[in-house]
Amino acid sequence: MRRVWVLALLSVVACSEKKPPQQEDKAAAALASKDEKCPSGTVQGCLDAAAEAERKGDMARAAEQYTRVCDAGVARACNVLGSLVWQGRGVSADPARAFSLYMRACDGGDPAGCFSAGICHRTGACAEKNDAEATKLLQRACDGGDKRACANLGGPK
Repeated sequence: MRRVWVLALLSVVACSEKKPPQQEDKAAAALASKDEKCPSGTVQGCLDAAAEAERKGDMARAAEQYTRVCDAGVARACNVLGSLVWQGRGVSADPARAFSLYMRACDGGDPAGCFSAGICHRTGACAEKNDAEATKLLQRACDGGDKRACANLGGPK
């Protein structure tokens, strides 16, 4: 019985040891090396910092942090950044870049990104006016649960 407890204790200690740096989450490591102001150098820390900067009206800082989070693969951050770029808040207004960010969000699984990209195609404001592509993107957004997209397609609100 004593041997079982010793083995159990050793396995708990082994599992609780910090992983070597080469096994750390690559996105977190990349964020930590880019910005020491990113709380704990994590994706979530950067996302929280971006939201806080946005609440405080520091749009340049918010755009910078959302860029890091988007680059780390968080689709929702790409959509938020796209909106900032579209509106020229904290960065230069750039409709083509905004559309690219919306598509990145959409392709990453964010229904709101699909909605935004669909509206770009529907209006022609930030992408080539293309009703078929707009409908396709709005359908993706609706299928993903975006009620605005469903409403734009004439479905339930």
